[in-house]
Formats: sequence, structure tokens, C-alpha cells
Amino acid sequence: MYLEEQQILLCGIDHGFSAMKTAHFVFENGVKELGGEATLTTNTMMLNDRYYKVGEGRLPLKDTKVEDEDYFLLTLAAIAKEMDYYQLSDASVSIAAGLPFTRFGQEKVAFKEYLNPGSVDFQYNGKAYHIDCKEVFLYPQCYAAVADRLGKLPAELLIVDIGSKTVDIIHTRKHVPVESDCITIPSALIQCMANINNVVYRKTNRTLTEEQIQQVMMYGNAPYSDKMVQIVKEELAVFARGIEATLKEHGFDPEMTPVVYVGGGATVMKRFGSVFGRHIMHIEDVKANALGYEYLAYQQMKRKMQQVADWRQYGK
Repeated sequence: MYLEEQQILLCGIDHGFSAMKTAHFVFENGVKELGGEATLTTNTMMLNDRYYKVGEGRLPLKDTKVEDEDYFLLTLAAIAKEMDYYQLSDASVSIAAGLPFTRFGQEKVAFKEYLNPGSVDFQYNGKAYHIDCKEVFLYPQCYAAVADRLGKLPAELLIVDIGSKTVDIIHTRKHVPVESDCITIPSALIQCMANINNVVYRKTNRTLTEEQIQQVMMYGNAPYSDKMVQIVKEELAVFARGIEATLKEHGFDPEMTPVVYVGGGATVMKRFGSVFGRHIMHIEDVKANALGYEYLAYQQMKRKMQQVADWRQYGK
């Protein structure tokens, strides 16, 4: 969001293991350095006289997001897209991003430092940008996805964020996360798609791309043979039942507990899960975490501005 009064672009960014998400955009997270100037400007970034393709394909899975420059370059691309949305080429920027709840304490300092570009000039998609980063806000992902509607949800709740690499589970009581009950499971949609492809190959001697599998995830069908579509559907149902079984293993019965599914897997649970009812909710907007980061950062900035205003009025 662009804050007119402060003249700051507040940019919520979800650094996914398959895709990058902002308030208005979703794009692939592939990064590749080029040997020289690119033939096409599309998805081409120039930074410090080096050229990259940023936003094509998918990155290999990484242990952390700070081990190389890839997610830094993706952050610049995300900011550039939001600047274009607001017709900006030179802006003061505040970044709002997130980390898994169970890793937040261990990783927040390094990730906050990593994300802050300071003052930087770069080109992306053939356009020049200058940004001056004022601040980086970090929040627990998963929780952020429901932050703007938490008061309307049950006081005791499971928030289940099914992403590309991990499944994050947050248990809230009186709308506050119970940290000892929060879990991150290091196997999610990328592993699910790999498992599906193994079964497809075993049964048909063919393979599918991730995009072909995602079509069934999103729409329940795809433009290839009914036999292969049926295999994908059956394996997605196996994955969904596995998520429900995992909740039970950790003491949360989805038949009895209000659950809100978020992330890329929310649609999978809606289409292929076995437990339904008014207590089961699905937030299918994959940008939900990015929007939540923006919401939380804006609330924090408003409180800070109010404190400054109060000090000016009463503190002198």
C-alpha cells in the first residue's frame, strides 16, 4: 500500500519456495545470473552492472533464504512490481515480510538484515528504479494470513498454512498463538507433486509437469487424459487425508476443532479433504500472507505515529 501522507510504499512480500507474492502480484521465484546483457528485457534485472533473469521458473529448495543473493534479488523484483502498480520509479519503501512461527526467533535478525537493501538503484523489465528502504518489519507467517480477520474467527482455532516446502500449524487460544503447540512440518506441496509424479510414472510410464498437476489442484481437472487426471485426484486426496491425520497426531481432531486452511494448499484441502463443516474454513488467496504482513506493519506504523503525535502534544 502507498501511504500518501508519509510518502512511503509499504510493501508486503511473501518469499515462497515456489512463488513470490505481494499484495497485487504472484510471480515465479527463479533466479539466474546471465553472462552479459540480456536479449529481452522481460524479467531481466541489472544490479551493480550484473544481469539476471528474476522471476522465471522455480528455485531449487534451499535450507535458508539468506544463503545467497537470490531472495534479495526477488525482493527487489517484488518492490519494482508494486512500484509499477502505484506508478512510481523513485520511492521510500518499508518492507513487511515473514518467517515460520517455529523459526521466527532463530532467524529474524539475519533475515531482517538480509532483506534491507538500504539505498539502491537497479533496473527491472527495462525500467530504472531507485529505492530507499526505511524499515523492515517481520511477522510470523501463517498467523499473518488471518490477522485482519482474527476477531471474527473462533477464539480457539488451528491455522494451517500449506505451502510449497512446509506446513505451518498455529494453535490459537483467545486469539493468541500457543507457542508450545505450534508446529512446522518440512514436507508440503512440492513433495506432494513429486509423489504424484512417481505414481503417475509407475502407472502410465509418463510424467507430468508441476504446472499440469497444479491445474488439477486449482480446478479439479486438466487438459490431459481422464486416467491421468484421476490418478492425480486420488493422490491429492491421499495428501489431504495425510494433513488431517497429522493434525490428529498432534492432538487436534479436525472433526472437533475449528480449522482455517491458508496458503497454496487451502484449495487442495477444500477440493480433496475429507472433513467439512461450518468449523472448517479455507482462505484460498495465495497472497493472504503478503496482505497480512502489510496489515500488521500498517497497524504498527499507525501506533508509532500516534505515539509521536501524543509526545508532540503532551510531552513537551
